[in-house]
Amino acid sequence: MSIEFHCSSCNRLIRAPRETAGKRGKCPYCKQSVYIPLPADELEEIPLAPVNESDEQRRKRLRSEDIALAARVDHETREAPDAPASSSAAAAESAMPAPRGDSALDVEEEIIRYVMAMRDSRLGEAEDVATRLRRAGRRARQEIERMQLDEVPPAGLEGIPPGLLKGFLRTLGERLG
Repeated sequence: MSIEFHCSSCNRLIRAPRETAGKRGKCPYCKQSVYIPLPADELEEIPLAPVNESDEQRRKRLRSEDIALAARVDHETREAPDAPASSSAAAAESAMPAPRGDSALDVEEEIIRYVMAMRDSRLGEAEDVATRLRRAGRRARQEIERMQLDEVPPAGLEGIPPGLLKGFLRTLGERLG
């Protein structure tokens, strides 16, 4: 019995012997190299990776905290109509408690430095940045969690693949405890 599939170049129907499945061959019509697929009855299902329940719970908790904060900011903005108009991000920042610990440290900037150092294999520099971030404590961990949930990477990290970025952030979060 033969395998039937369409050429990825010329889209013509090709019949190939079953023993060539999983290999590459040439299309008899356009001579382009094509992959000869496995027959459907020989395909085995690849199981999905299990969902990390703690990550899902943390994501849900952070999402509900964001919604509660946005509602509080919205409510406060409506109560004070004489207040100058400001963006919701600025209003959310002003509603947050003042940071504790090393207040001069720009946590997001330091996290970006850490990711760039890791990307460039400058491990000593990454360790120094992680030490500074450890002093920021809870504020650093919250910023890492926020960056992990953001769909759009912060300015300066756009060129890093999302999986790699999330891996660096997860590693940093684990290092900070």
